[in-house]
Amino acid sequence: MKELVREITVSWAHCDAAGIVFYPNFYIWFDQATEHLFSENSLSYEELEQEFNISGMPLVENGTEYMNACKLGTRLIMTSRVDEWARKTFIVKHRVEHSNGKIALEGFERRVMVIKDPTSEWGIKAIDVPEEIRCRFSR
Repeated sequence: MKELVREITVSWAHCDAAGIVFYPNFYIWFDQATEHLFSENSLSYEELEQEFNISGMPLVENGTEYMNACKLGTRLIMTSRVDEWARKTFIVKHRVEHSNGKIALEGFERRVMVIKDPTSEWGIKAIDVPEEIRCRFSR
């Protein structure tokens, strides 16, 4: 799977007092979409651990450009895809559109894949992204 498309209906719990989506919720949705995108490519966190000894995909950078507010009751379409592979990092891009096609926002996450490393201060270290993982996104 090259892209993940999800539909989200903005509920009261997503909104601030003005009835507009409180921005941290977009980051939750981005994180969930990345997890689902990898899972759909047979790369769930469990599969990453079993097949590649990968302990996670920590976030190292993110950002969002907001264009049109998302309000209570709005139906949104979010499209997520891996946009770029580097040696140790990859970028997942997220585009959120209103049901009428108007772009609400575009965001990205830069992540690394890590393995456990008891000699490291943090107990993990970044690794080169395995070629097999990259290939699963091009099929």
